[in-house]
Amino acid sequence: MSESFSVERPDAFVCGAVGEPGRRVFYLQARSGTQVVTLRVEKEQVRALGQYLAHLAHQLGDPEPDRDVVGLVEPVVEMWTVGDLAVAADTETGTVLIAAEELDEGAWDPDADPAEADDDADEGASANITITAAQAVAFAELAAELVAAGRPTCRFCDRPMDPGGHDCPRWN
Repeated sequence: MSESFSVERPDAFVCGAVGEPGRRVFYLQARSGTQVVTLRVEKEQVRALGQYLAHLAHQLGDPEPDRDVVGLVEPVVEMWTVGDLAVAADTETGTVLIAAEELDEGAWDPDADPAEADDDADEGASANITITAAQAVAFAELAAELVAAGRPTCRFCDRPMDPGGHDCPRWN
């Protein structure tokens, strides 16, 4: 079982990617003092989290972004891969909670008998990260830039293109 984390008001909460477009691996990273928590995520999780945090920050009064100048701390050492993400806002304190649960890669077995499910199986790890509304704005901006920095899309089929082009299904 992986380690769980709780980070209250980190010095920085960022997203980033390692690798070339089309082969990038995406991460969320919270830093508080010397503690660095790095979680692997999918590109779509970064996009959705960024969009939702932008929406929440607007509801919390559109604060000026609290930008991080460092980005991902390297070398990137991932703790575990995120399965589910949840977000909650506290309008009184102006904070946002990001709750992540570890992906259980063996949780779904199409051949398993539901009657024999192990209800006592170990639960995966979790991470609770509480950020300010200003950090939420900065994360939303960074997430939009990160997602947009991927491969260009084909103007005919909207699929990503590799540097050498691609086989467009609409170009026959």
